[in-house]
Amino acid sequence: MLRRLRHPATVLIASLLVVPALTACGSSSEKDAEPTDDGGLSAVTFTGDVGTSLDSKWHTKIAAPEETKVHTLVEGKGEKIADGDTVSAYLYIGNGTTKKDAYSDYDNGAPESIPNNSQVGAVFQQLFKDATYGSRVAAVTTATELLGSSSGNPQLGIGANDNLVIVADLVKKAEVSPTPSDDKAHDAPASSLPKVVLKQGKPAALDWQGVAKPSLTTPVQRVVLKKGTGATVKASDTVTVNYLGSTYQAKSPFESSFGKTPLTQPLSGLVEGWKIGLSGVKVGSRVLLQMPPAYGYGAEGSGADIPGNATLWFVIDVVKAK
Repeated sequence: MLRRLRHPATVLIASLLVVPALTACGSSSEKDAEPTDDGGLSAVTFTGDVGTSLDSKWHTKIAAPEETKVHTLVEGKGEKIADGDTVSAYLYIGNGTTKKDAYSDYDNGAPESIPNNSQVGAVFQQLFKDATYGSRVAAVTTATELLGSSSGNPQLGIGANDNLVIVADLVKKAEVSPTPSDDKAHDAPASSLPKVVLKQGKPAALDWQGVAKPSLTTPVQRVVLKKGTGATVKASDTVTVNYLGSTYQAKSPFESSFGKTPLTQPLSGLVEGWKIGLSGVKVGSRVLLQMPPAYGYGAEGSGADIPGNATLWFVIDVVKAK
């Protein structure tokens, strides 16, 4: 369920992509963490084909590198990655201090869409520099260099002084959805969005009669179906919600939590349209959101029932926010 609601570049990975690089301060006192000529990559062996799978086998720990170093493990035959490209890439993070896998897009079943521009973090800029599509590249770095902070990332099992290996399978140049006319939520008339169909008092489907397919550049549209009286939701909040999601004229929703366990998740980790559409809403409200693909799953879509460049509709009951 969570994969479907997270931003295509998940919250954990998104936080790694945009931080400024700081001076590395990681260190290791382990006997088996000795500097090597290959920057530490002899400590782990990677197998699997680019864009298909990636498996790791750890041999030793990795010593703290003096600086981030990038290595080409497989050289792709595609075009050189250009400035401004959006790169479809499977990412892997290995913790060279604990000898454990911290994160893999292959486990999640979908690549990230990463912009190659000045906003991306320095480690990823180095990974993309002079690389070609179809390549597998790796960087040996530190938690401080990657995260831009001295606290590590407990969610990924990364300590402040850990040394890391980042592997990127640079699969292809990703298509990009059209840019919406703005990044704000627009309160719309209820007649312009589908009606909510209830079953045993709970949202079960959407009625599309009379609803025109919107332009891909239409910004987030919002109808407050029931106004709550609780606290106002902020973009930085962790929310607890029940929700139903659908694509245009779909016979059934692609996902629903009504009648199940509510979702609790930081808004910053969900698709951008949720953060835009729920900010400013009162706890206790039921809202209907329409969001363009740029604020949902983009040009790639998600799975068989969310095609590329799909506008999404969500019925959301805001249960709690903190």
